Amino acid sequence: MTPHSGYRWMARGSHFLLLVITMLMASMVLADTGKATLALAHFDFRDTSGEVDDQSAAHEARLSSLNETLHAGLAGNPEITLVDLTCEMERCTHRSPGLDALVGQAMASGAQYLLIGEVHKVSTLIGRANLAVLDLNDNNTLACEQRLSYRGDSDEAWQRMAQYALRDIEESCLPLLGASR
Repeated sequence: MTPHSGYRWMARGSHFLLLVITMLMASMVLADTGKATLALAHFDFRDTSGEVDDQSAAHEARLSSLNETLHAGLAGNPEITLVDLTCEMERCTHRSPGLDALVGQAMASGAQYLLIGEVHKVSTLIGRANLAVLDLNDNNTLACEQRLSYRGDSDEAWQRMAQYALRDIEESCLPLLGASR
Protein backbone atom coordinates (compact mmCIF):
# COMPACT_ATOMS: atom_id res chain seq x y z
CA MET A 1 0.00 0.00 0.00
CA THR A 2 1.43 3.35 -1.03
CA PRO A 3 1.09 6.41 1.18
CA HIS A 4 -1.39 7.91 -1.28
CA SER A 5 -3.73 4.91 -1.20
CA GLY A 6 -3.66 4.94 2.60
CA TYR A 7 -4.71 8.59 2.63
CA ARG A 8 -7.50 7.90 0.15
CA TRP A 9 -8.82 5.08 2.36
CA MET A 10 -8.74 7.37 5.41
CA ALA A 11 -10.45 10.19 3.50
CA ARG A 12 -13.21 7.85 2.30
CA GLY A 13 -13.62 6.46 5.79
CA SER A 14 -13.86 9.92 7.32
CA HIS A 15 -16.55 10.93 4.78
CA PHE A 16 -18.52 7.82 5.67
CA LEU A 17 -18.06 8.48 9.39
CA LEU A 18 -19.20 12.10 8.94
CA LEU A 19 -22.30 10.89 7.08
CA VAL A 20 -23.15 8.38 9.82
CA ILE A 21 -22.69 11.00 12.56
CA THR A 22 -24.89 13.49 10.67
CA MET A 23 -27.64 10.90 10.25
CA LEU A 24 -27.48 9.97 13.93
CA MET A 25 -27.66 13.60 15.00
CA ALA A 26 -30.64 14.22 12.69
CA SER A 27 -32.48 11.21 14.09
CA MET A 28 -31.80 12.39 17.65
CA VAL A 29 -33.18 15.84 16.83
CA LEU A 30 -36.33 14.28 15.39
CA ALA A 31 -36.66 11.96 18.38
CA ASP A 32 -36.24 14.82 20.84
CA THR A 33 -39.02 16.91 19.33
CA GLY A 34 -41.67 14.21 19.84
CA LYS A 35 -43.14 15.28 16.51
CA ALA A 36 -44.08 13.06 13.61
CA THR A 37 -42.64 14.18 10.29
CA LEU A 38 -45.35 13.91 7.65
CA ALA A 39 -45.41 14.42 3.89
CA LEU A 40 -48.84 15.23 2.47
CA ALA A 41 -49.71 14.15 -1.06
CA HIS A 42 -52.62 15.74 -2.90
CA PHE A 43 -55.84 13.79 -2.81
CA ASP A 44 -57.15 12.19 -6.01
CA PHE A 45 -60.75 12.31 -7.22
CA ARG A 46 -62.83 9.53 -8.75
CA ASP A 47 -66.40 9.94 -9.99
CA THR A 48 -68.52 6.83 -10.57
CA SER A 49 -71.86 8.57 -10.08
CA GLY A 50 -72.81 8.41 -13.74
CA GLU A 51 -74.28 11.93 -13.73
CA VAL A 52 -74.93 13.39 -17.14
CA ASP A 53 -73.78 16.96 -16.34
CA ASP A 54 -70.06 17.62 -16.59
CA GLN A 55 -69.00 18.85 -13.15
CA SER A 56 -65.27 18.36 -13.59
CA ALA A 57 -64.44 22.08 -13.12
CA ALA A 58 -66.47 22.26 -9.89
CA HIS A 59 -64.93 19.04 -8.60
CA GLU A 60 -61.43 20.24 -9.47
CA ALA A 61 -62.02 23.47 -7.51
CA ARG A 62 -63.45 21.53 -4.54
CA LEU A 63 -60.53 19.09 -4.61
CA SER A 64 -58.07 21.98 -4.65
CA SER A 65 -59.85 23.52 -1.66
CA LEU A 66 -59.75 20.18 0.18
CA ASN A 67 -56.01 19.86 -0.42
CA GLU A 68 -55.44 23.45 0.77
CA THR A 69 -57.54 22.87 3.92
CA LEU A 70 -55.61 19.73 4.82
CA HIS A 71 -52.24 21.34 4.14
CA ALA A 72 -53.02 24.48 6.14
CA GLY A 73 -54.47 22.52 9.05
CA LEU A 74 -51.64 20.01 9.26
CA ALA A 75 -48.96 22.69 8.77
CA GLY A 76 -50.43 24.57 11.72
CA ASN A 77 -50.51 21.53 13.98
CA PRO A 78 -47.73 21.77 16.62
CA GLU A 79 -47.57 17.97 16.97
CA ILE A 80 -46.22 17.33 13.48
CA THR A 81 -43.63 18.66 11.14
CA LEU A 82 -45.09 18.85 7.65
CA VAL A 83 -42.62 18.46 4.78
CA ASP A 84 -43.42 19.38 1.20
CA LEU A 85 -43.28 17.08 -1.77
CA THR A 86 -41.73 18.50 -4.93
CA CYS A 87 -43.44 16.74 -7.78
CA GLU A 88 -42.49 17.74 -11.29
CA MET A 89 -46.07 17.22 -12.36
CA GLU A 90 -49.07 19.44 -11.71
CA ARG A 91 -50.29 17.30 -8.83
CA CYS A 92 -48.57 14.98 -6.35
CA THR A 93 -50.97 12.05 -5.93
CA HIS A 94 -50.67 8.32 -5.43
CA ARG A 95 -51.78 7.90 -9.06
CA SER A 96 -49.59 10.54 -10.65
CA PRO A 97 -46.61 10.41 -10.40
CA GLY A 98 -47.34 7.21 -8.46
CA LEU A 99 -46.82 5.79 -5.01
CA ASP A 100 -43.18 4.77 -5.54
CA ALA A 101 -42.24 8.28 -6.65
CA LEU A 102 -44.09 9.85 -3.71
CA VAL A 103 -42.43 7.52 -1.21
CA GLY A 104 -39.02 8.36 -2.66
CA GLN A 105 -39.69 12.11 -2.49
CA ALA A 106 -41.09 11.87 1.02
CA MET A 107 -38.08 9.92 2.27
CA ALA A 108 -35.68 12.34 0.55
CA SER A 109 -37.47 15.19 2.37
CA GLY A 110 -36.90 13.46 5.71
CA ALA A 111 -40.51 12.39 6.26
CA GLN A 112 -41.32 9.46 8.52
CA TYR A 113 -44.88 9.20 7.20
CA LEU A 114 -46.77 9.86 3.98
CA LEU A 115 -50.46 10.79 3.84
CA ILE A 116 -52.32 9.86 0.66
CA GLY A 117 -56.01 9.96 -0.14
CA GLU A 118 -58.85 9.91 -2.60
CA VAL A 119 -62.33 11.41 -2.78
CA HIS A 120 -64.81 9.08 -4.46
CA LYS A 121 -68.15 10.44 -5.65
CA VAL A 122 -70.34 7.36 -5.49
CA SER A 123 -73.66 8.93 -6.47
CA THR A 124 -75.30 12.33 -6.75
CA LEU A 125 -75.57 12.58 -2.97
CA ILE A 126 -73.01 10.18 -1.51
CA GLY A 127 -69.26 10.56 -1.42
CA ARG A 128 -66.37 8.88 0.34
CA ALA A 129 -62.96 10.09 1.38
CA ASN A 130 -60.37 7.37 1.81
CA LEU A 131 -57.04 8.24 3.36
CA ALA A 132 -54.00 6.31 4.47
CA VAL A 133 -50.83 7.17 6.32
CA LEU A 134 -47.85 5.04 5.35
CA ASP A 135 -44.98 4.42 7.76
CA LEU A 136 -41.92 5.00 5.59
CA ASN A 137 -39.58 3.57 8.23
CA ASP A 138 -41.50 0.28 8.33
CA ASN A 139 -41.51 -0.75 4.67
CA ASN A 140 -44.45 1.56 3.83
CA THR A 141 -46.92 -0.31 6.03
CA LEU A 142 -50.23 1.30 6.92
CA ALA A 143 -49.89 3.30 10.12
CA CYS A 144 -53.44 4.61 9.84
CA GLU A 145 -56.32 4.13 7.42
CA GLN A 146 -59.65 5.94 7.46
CA ARG A 147 -62.78 5.72 5.34
CA LEU A 148 -65.08 8.69 5.72
CA SER A 149 -68.41 9.32 4.03
CA TYR A 150 -70.18 12.57 3.35
CA ARG A 151 -73.50 13.67 1.92
CA GLY A 152 -74.02 16.21 -0.80
CA ASP A 153 -72.00 17.46 -3.73
CA SER A 154 -71.67 21.16 -3.00
CA ASP A 155 -68.88 23.48 -1.89
CA GLU A 156 -70.33 23.45 1.61
CA ALA A 157 -70.52 19.64 1.80
CA TRP A 158 -66.93 19.28 0.58
CA GLN A 159 -65.67 21.90 3.05
CA ARG A 160 -67.41 20.14 5.95
CA MET A 161 -65.84 16.88 4.78
CA ALA A 162 -62.40 18.53 4.55
CA GLN A 163 -62.68 19.87 8.10
CA TYR A 164 -63.90 16.51 9.37
CA ALA A 165 -61.07 14.68 7.57
CA LEU A 166 -58.53 17.05 9.13
CA ARG A 167 -59.99 16.55 12.60
CA ASP A 168 -60.09 12.78 12.07
CA ILE A 169 -56.45 12.69 10.98
CA GLU A 170 -55.44 14.70 14.06
CA GLU A 171 -57.52 12.63 16.48
CA SER A 172 -57.20 9.14 15.00
CA CYS A 173 -53.91 9.07 13.11
CA LEU A 174 -51.48 11.35 14.94
CA PRO A 175 -51.53 9.35 18.18
CA LEU A 176 -50.70 6.24 16.15
CA LEU A 177 -47.76 8.08 14.60
CA GLY A 178 -46.21 8.75 17.99
CA ALA A 179 -46.92 12.48 17.95
CA SER A 180 -47.06 13.79 21.49
CA ARG A 181 -50.55 14.46 22.82
